[in-house]
Amino acid sequence: MRNARSSLAAALCAAVLAALVPWSGRVPTARAQPVPADGDGPVHICSKAKGQVTVSFKAETELKDLISWAMTFTCKNFMHDSTINTRSKKVTIISPNKMSPTEAYRLFLAALSSMGLTVVPKGNVLKIVESGTAKGETLPLRKGSLAAADEMVRFVMRPTFMPANQLNEALAIVRSKDGTASVVGSALVITDYASHIRDMVGLARELDKPSANEGIYTIPVEHADAKDIASKLNEILGIGGGGGSGGGGSATVSSGKGGKGEGQADISAAVPSKILTDDRSNTLIVLATEPGYLRVRALVKRLDLALPTGDGGSIHVYPLANATAEELATTLNAALQGQQRSSGQTRNPTAPGRGGSATPSAAGAGGELGSALEGEVRITHDAPTNSLVVVATGRDFLAIKDVIRKLDVAQRQVYIEAVILEVQLGTSRSLGSSSHGGLPDPLGDDTGVMLGGVQTPDLKSTSLATLLGANGLIGGLIGPPLPNAERLGLGTSFPSYAVLFQALATTSNTNVLSTPFIMATDNKESEIAVGQNIPYVSQSTTSFIPGQTSLPVGQSISREKLLLSMKIKPHVNDSDMVRLEIEQEIKDIGERDPTLGPTWTERKVKTQVVVRDQQSIVIGGLMQDKVIFGEAKVPLLGDIPILGYLFKHTTKEKRKTNLLILLTPYVVKDQLDIEQILERKARERNEFLRAFANLDTMKYLPRIDYRRKRGLVEEINRTIEGVERDAKYLESMGSLAAPPEGLIRYDRASDDKIEDDDEDGAAEPPKVDAPTPAPEAVPAAKPAAAKPAAAKPAAAKPAATKPAAEAGER
Repeated sequence: MRNARSSLAAALCAAVLAALVPWSGRVPTARAQPVPADGDGPVHICSKAKGQVTVSFKAETELKDLISWAMTFTCKNFMHDSTINTRSKKVTIISPNKMSPTEAYRLFLAALSSMGLTVVPKGNVLKIVESGTAKGETLPLRKGSLAAADEMVRFVMRPTFMPANQLNEALAIVRSKDGTASVVGSALVITDYASHIRDMVGLARELDKPSANEGIYTIPVEHADAKDIASKLNEILGIGGGGGSGGGGSATVSSGKGGKGEGQADISAAVPSKILTDDRSNTLIVLATEPGYLRVRALVKRLDLALPTGDGGSIHVYPLANATAEELATTLNAALQGQQRSSGQTRNPTAPGRGGSATPSAAGAGGELGSALEGEVRITHDAPTNSLVVVATGRDFLAIKDVIRKLDVAQRQVYIEAVILEVQLGTSRSLGSSSHGGLPDPLGDDTGVMLGGVQTPDLKSTSLATLLGANGLIGGLIGPPLPNAERLGLGTSFPSYAVLFQALATTSNTNVLSTPFIMATDNKESEIAVGQNIPYVSQSTTSFIPGQTSLPVGQSISREKLLLSMKIKPHVNDSDMVRLEIEQEIKDIGERDPTLGPTWTERKVKTQVVVRDQQSIVIGGLMQDKVIFGEAKVPLLGDIPILGYLFKHTTKEKRKTNLLILLTPYVVKDQLDIEQILERKARERNEFLRAFANLDTMKYLPRIDYRRKRGLVEEINRTIEGVERDAKYLESMGSLAAPPEGLIRYDRASDDKIEDDDEDGAAEPPKVDAPTPAPEAVPAAKPAAAKPAAAKPAAAKPAATKPAAEAGER
């Protein structure tokens, strides 16, 4: 009952106050002028208020009245979508006191916020939009301190100690329903009302603080790369973005030198806030509590190990056993292209003040081999000794040496045997006659001759030379020499009459068997050429004197190479399949023409085949059947049956050619295969000698020096010597420090050892407390510069154990 009476009293008071408020929505010091009837004057007239602004509104003021009121004292241009005005957004403002223009504008923004609206600057215009869609507009980016206004803005916050994602979760408590926040790297991009962002900044200042016991520690990295170590530590400990979890500050250990396992659970749970690197000194900079520092240092000791390598660049000579030094140097240099880093990024590989070497990071711009190396590498070759000269650090040389061993292997060999089978069959028939008759000049002139007859190109009755060189069956009748024939100026005489007949049939068979063979290396081209140089008359000169026989004066002799050549490039895979690139050419002498000279035959094959080991394959061939028919006759008379043979000469020739080229590869896997091939070829030669000659006394017996012959025992001995050489090389470069196994112990015994060694200049760098964060929007804190490595770590203990006055002084 009492609660009901209280509610009724509150309602009556509110009604009385509403009745006392004037119904005018205008400000006495800045009035909005009405629009003239003619429309020529300005729509609104404003003058910036110099004094206090009176706030006087009716109940449930509409948006347009609110905008008109704000325009009278701000003289700003406003615009909004017509859809906003149709939603009947109204607000009630009760303010009995006057206020300054700045406060009045903040009241205007607060009224818009209560209506679910806000303003967005667009040049010289303020656009009124829905608060929920304002984050998609172009909002002003604010820096520094913010006013407590309900204006939608953007703000970038960079936490120093707390991870951005964790801070984002914490700031969601004070974020408005229309605000958003995005994590970009180690920063937060917030879109919200300025008043809410102001509250977020205040909350972030309280949250983004270093722990009471946190400090800055430096850990020098002696052998590895500080960047690589820091990257691995961030992954192991789960440190993301700009820092780690601040929870590490809650773990504490005893500052004394108690038991060895004291504080193990606390240290194993400690996480440093941030791990940075200094490239110049190859040092880790750790922002953490002492337990977090001890945990990081224990991990670094497990990872920062010395490899069996030398410092700096040195010259290494690697003699090759099988590969060619020039070709292998070209291959390695091509793999190292782009691996060298620029001179501006190269640092001294030895950390200052330390005996060990700091490993430079891989360049990463080259191929896989280049990215595995760390320093500059140069490779050249020495042709006389077939060796590689490598200028590199010991660690890089070990990596390159492993690649060289994989490339410097004995290449596989292929014994290739070719068989060329060629058969040529030829038959020819020639049948014809030749006749002539001559008389002295019937007019009584001793200088003339009457002559007539039938002559063919192959048989001429007027030429005694033709008769002497004719082949086959020759028959006929030859008369006495023709009188006065010498006076014709022909230089010779011929019979007064002659009748000759010729019949000839010839047969020629040729069977050629050639078996060239060659031993070729895998992926290398090999060539064999066998033949002879044939001379032939290419030009003949004769002298001609009237009334005398023609005499030869000179001849030009030319030579033609008749070769059987074969070029082969084999490619062998692991399954003994052989791909052969073949180019074979056969050039030989053909028939000899009495007038034109010899003819040449040429066969050429260029192809690629894939065949299995010891499998024969036909790579080419030719089958030819040729018929040549020739006839020389007297027109009409030569066409008479039977009697026509007296006036013609016929030839008919048939030629058949069969050519096959076969190829058989034999993959040579070991020395036993080579010995078997040698024995087989020697046996074939002996069989040939026994079959066609008596030359057994000329057998070839190779001389073997068994003192230098390598057997199984020698192979084992050389393998052992190679292993001993590698072991001595590794021993000369230093032994490899194996990382310890088992659980990591986070004790302070090593700290005590370091403190005792301070006098020797190998002390742990001192602890430096983190700076106090600035009051403005959590700016990034820069780590303090590390002191020299020889400084004594007097402040390495937790700050919580020191007096408050000392902490305040620092």
